[in-house]
Amino acid sequence: MSDTKTFQCPSCGSPILTSGAEKEVQCQYCGNTVIVPEELREQPAPPPPVEFNYSGETIQSNDRAMQTIETAGKVTAGVTAAGVILPIALTCIILGAVGAILFYVFSNVNSAAKTALSTEAPIASVPTIAPPTAAPTATPQPIDTPVPFSKVLFKDNFTKTNSGWDTSHDANYTLEYKSGKYHILINKTDGGQVVWNANTDNLTDMSVEVDAQETAGPSDGLIGIACRASQDGGMYTFEFDQNGDYGIYKYDASGNATSLDESTLSPNTVSQGNVNHIEGVCSGSTLTLVLNGQALLQVEDSDYTTGGAGLIVRTGSSGDAGIDTLFSNFLVKGP
Repeated sequence: MSDTKTFQCPSCGSPILTSGAEKEVQCQYCGNTVIVPEELREQPAPPPPVEFNYSGETIQSNDRAMQTIETAGKVTAGVTAAGVILPIALTCIILGAVGAILFYVFSNVNSAAKTALSTEAPIASVPTIAPPTAAPTATPQPIDTPVPFSKVLFKDNFTKTNSGWDTSHDANYTLEYKSGKYHILINKTDGGQVVWNANTDNLTDMSVEVDAQETAGPSDGLIGIACRASQDGGMYTFEFDQNGDYGIYKYDASGNATSLDESTLSPNTVSQGNVNHIEGVCSGSTLTLVLNGQALLQVEDSDYTTGGAGLIVRTGSSGDAGIDTLFSNFLVKGP
């Protein structure tokens, strides 16, 4: 049984007793419902992290490379206006000169002999070939940035080491608080970890955001956030790597991932070692990935409706381990 704790009623100043197990109690003096201070509450045990073996390809995965639309330029060959007018003008000038000569000869020379006259045909101009028409650039369809939720449901800057995140260390994985950040290291080939905070369980509509940094490891290692996560019911994740690849995925309870949509940043605006801000919005059946303030993907899926908010790190298509990541400024908001 938990120890009884006492705090002062903010309404009437009377002492209130709490075991720390409840979030709200009623003052027996003034009758008001009072929120138990967070430092007096019992912290729930963090859910164990989900480990999964990643084979390097997701189920029903789309190609990561963006499709490039190529339009062959059509070359138009023909005679331009200058190519038609110029020969006619030259012919007229030459004929005029010949007529003047003939007039002079017949006017001044009284001879029965016939003078043969020859003229040289003008050189035809070379037809001008029109330059190829430039292929139009395909414009990506813009995605509307979701209306941000305003109510803060949970936030953590990882300065307190008892804020509800799992900690463990072995040859394959490291999960720990480290210098005011949360540290995840994946040392297992084709491996990964998903962790979420017990204080966020049973949320429905939410936005989850965090500052994520890969400090070392392969460039195709995937890092990101999770929403509606549960131990036996799967989750949605929003992930990106240092090559600029990104996607929205759906995991089942066994850790198998299905790609809901994937793409690649062009030009690449993600580089290893930099802090990138990633946000995933789960609003009804609409899932939106926002990276560094830009909405990149939006899909519809209604299989998972409630769960926790957390973090994910896993190996990419190469399966290479050694993905070393730091997370800070974790924030969950709702309607």
